[in-house]
Amino acid sequence: MRTDADGSSVYDHLQAIMLDALEHNSLDAAHKPERFAELSAMLAQQQFSYGPKNLATGEKATRDAGVTERAGANMALFAKAKPAVQTTVEKPNPHTTVTTTTVTPAVAPAVSSVVAENKFFQYCGYGLPEQEAFLLDQSITKLAMEKKLQDVKFVGKIFGTTGDYIVVSSKRYVAEGETVLEEVNTMPKPPRKKVEVDIQSEPAYKGCNRLSFWVAANASAGWSLLPDTTPQKINAARQFRKLFTGHLSAKVVAYPHFAGTEADYLRAQLSRIVSATTIAPTGALEGVTPEEEEEEEEEEGKEKKPKLAKYWPLTAANKEYAVEDEAGVAALLDTEQWVHAEGYIYETGRQTKVPEKPPVEGEEEEEEPEEEDEGEEKKEEEDVDLFRPLKQDKLFAVINIPKEPNPDEEEEEEPPAEEEGEEGEKEEEDEKDEEEPDDEDPTKKKILAWVARTTNMLYKKHGVCVARSLRWPGAVAYVAQGGKKWGCAYFGNGLKKTDNAFTPVAATPIQKEAPDMLEVMDATAANEKLVLRGEEPKEADSEDEKEEAEGEEEEEDA
Repeated sequence: MRTDADGSSVYDHLQAIMLDALEHNSLDAAHKPERFAELSAMLAQQQFSYGPKNLATGEKATRDAGVTERAGANMALFAKAKPAVQTTVEKPNPHTTVTTTTVTPAVAPAVSSVVAENKFFQYCGYGLPEQEAFLLDQSITKLAMEKKLQDVKFVGKIFGTTGDYIVVSSKRYVAEGETVLEEVNTMPKPPRKKVEVDIQSEPAYKGCNRLSFWVAANASAGWSLLPDTTPQKINAARQFRKLFTGHLSAKVVAYPHFAGTEADYLRAQLSRIVSATTIAPTGALEGVTPEEEEEEEEEEGKEKKPKLAKYWPLTAANKEYAVEDEAGVAALLDTEQWVHAEGYIYETGRQTKVPEKPPVEGEEEEEEPEEEDEGEEKKEEEDVDLFRPLKQDKLFAVINIPKEPNPDEEEEEEPPAEEEGEEGEKEEEDEKDEEEPDDEDPTKKKILAWVARTTNMLYKKHGVCVARSLRWPGAVAYVAQGGKKWGCAYFGNGLKKTDNAFTPVAATPIQKEAPDMLEVMDATAANEKLVLRGEEPKEADSEDEKEEAEGEEEEEDA
């Protein structure tokens, strides 16, 4: 298949001969194989005179430059990594030198195969083309070898307006010279009681920054590491909906304002997607509790040294898990048999709570004076369990049921409310109805956020149970081989589906103009004296005031 300077190869020439023999059978080559040489010479002469042609249509064969470049880039994925060469020189005696060279071939880390999982994703109605999945296996393995990544996992694919993102997650990547320390509360005290202070970000190895996300446009393109996220960026991404463009350096023009580029917005959305759509069958995973280290006794007078943080996986696979029900994977049609396998993101934008500040020696805690409650205080969020069942995820579908007109009933005008108190009570009731949907209301129907179905159930052992998210369209999960094989992925545009039609956040109300200033004449010296004596000042237009003022001026002149 190697081409010469003219761009032709032996493979193309043989292909042209076979096409001509099968379609036209010129020179009766089917019954006389020796005439293949004449056919070959005729095609070579025709190509020399008229250029390469497509024999089926008679048009000139064209090659897409982009496809040719992509094919050349894909070839680099199959290049073998250079082995590690270590040379040691030993001198057993002054006259002898022994040189030992050890060649250690590069070993690929354990990475889940995208090709093996892709067929199950296709059962879910999504997935990748087989060629792209095969190239991704090579590209992800090469990335893990170069960066020495651990816990590498294929997350999915996010579609953009001009380009797509292939997403891979790994254990938090630590660059050269970077140190990961345990989290310490560094939040300052608010200057006033009603002023809120921005919550601090989670460090590496913890919460939303426990994982690193790598994205690429395609398998042969370079991988880019997304930056760590912050609670402020996650909460800002919750307030608007915007499609991705496919360019990490693009600006995010949205309201409310988002401080960052598309790379920061993508990182915040991936944290939300992974937190909400990483699921597993009940019992397939076990929680991992970090080991408590013994605290070293520190000498008095010395500052406490910051401790290095260690990475602890959130869950571990249960090797003994299997679907014991006689129905096989069909028993997982009940969403009670599925659980979340990733931490929950609270309203603060963190998956973990901020640690308490340690007491400082010599400083007494200031007792805040008790003040009257001017409003409802914010309640702390309750802790959410890690393995919470999917059946607890709910969303509300709004159904518009038109009322049949009744001609017998006459429209009665509602009397206006006489007292302001009644109006206030009605408004409060309306607000409560909007915030808390009533289960008895026929226009608001509570439905499950996940839907499960089975496929390939001709033989029970080959059956596959598929779960699909309605809250995050494109998030799917599967269980196959009786529970021995399971996984999840996301194929979508990165946007969450809301209960009602999405409405942007309203802008702040425009401030009213300041009232006009009243113009007042300056007080006279006589009025100032009267005020100082405690007497009432005279009117500005009175004749007595003018006469007294003139008399005082004459006395001053004399």
